[in-house]
Amino acid sequence: MASSRISILSARLPSTNLNGSHQSLGAAMMDLLPALHNHCKNRSATLLRCSRAAAATNGNSAVLMQKKKEEKDDEKIDQSPRHLFQYPDGPSQATFFRFDDVEEVSSALAEYIVQVSNEAIKQRGKFTFVLSGGSIVKALRFLAEGPVFHSIAWDKWNVFWVDERVVPLNHEDSNYKLAKDEFLSKVPIPHEQIHAIQNFHDEKAAAHAYESKLRELVRKKVIATKTTKKFPRFDFVLLGLGPDGHVASLFPNRPSLAEEKLWVLPISNSPKPPSKRITMTLPCINAAEHVAFVALGSGKAHVLHRVLERPALPGSLPAQMVRVDDGNLVWFADQGATSELHLENWNNAKQFPFFDFKQPASVSS
Repeated sequence: MASSRISILSARLPSTNLNGSHQSLGAAMMDLLPALHNHCKNRSATLLRCSRAAAATNGNSAVLMQKKKEEKDDEKIDQSPRHLFQYPDGPSQATFFRFDDVEEVSSALAEYIVQVSNEAIKQRGKFTFVLSGGSIVKALRFLAEGPVFHSIAWDKWNVFWVDERVVPLNHEDSNYKLAKDEFLSKVPIPHEQIHAIQNFHDEKAAAHAYESKLRELVRKKVIATKTTKKFPRFDFVLLGLGPDGHVASLFPNRPSLAEEKLWVLPISNSPKPPSKRITMTLPCINAAEHVAFVALGSGKAHVLHRVLERPALPGSLPAQMVRVDDGNLVWFADQGATSELHLENWNNAKQFPFFDFKQPASVSS
């Protein structure tokens, strides 16, 4: 059955509650201001440094005073306000797939995972797969069935979690338990290559231990890295989409969205129970080779519309802050989830000024 495929290139896929194309464009400009400010700041600092270098060759008494003045100007620039939530500068590329129903989404997702897995194993001899919680784990069932199951080198897989609730592994709220019941118990991944959290009582200790485990696996070259990056480069990260736009356990307008150094954070006050969790940070997610969002059912329609079609202030929709660094970001959605999208108008520059649209192409599932 044919399904629509839409590829988007954009500087943002932002969102807001403002109405009208002119207001939306204005909100998009507000969203771009932090990046614009950083660009201007860096340019000004460069010009000031060039000015100092030229002045140093003049050899008169005014040079020293001018140099000190320019150094103070540099200090003022460096101390200028910086928005808490930073988007990477430049365009962000994403590919969007819409299918008729959950079955088609699950089948296409399985095919995509198999392709990425085979390529990673061919290149490195390993495949690192990061799971999310929630119902999207059920969309993995095609991996455990029929010819697809037999096409996968399961002994080369290493499985991780993008977030986890700080509860025992056999607890009903555990993302590990859900993944085990729905997927992991049906495939022959070696137990030692399934990397669950180990501390069930303290979120800070759990986050520290999980990051330490990731760093150890990087040293052992189980998880890839790039020399230019400070974060692990997982082969595949699977994400769901919360009704408020949260991803993993990164919730709107929380300081955790601004973390730039740690790989894993403790969450002590999640607005969604249970309150204690751990989560990978945005830079850790964005460093992956492939990131896939899955949105299923009409219950996701409104938030998907907000994330993909409406400008928003930075931090208000964490899903918009998933901007993969030198990798692939892909959306899989069914008809119900896309019911509020205006896909037929995405090539309308007036209605969607922040899209750099590529013409849809048909694909077969």
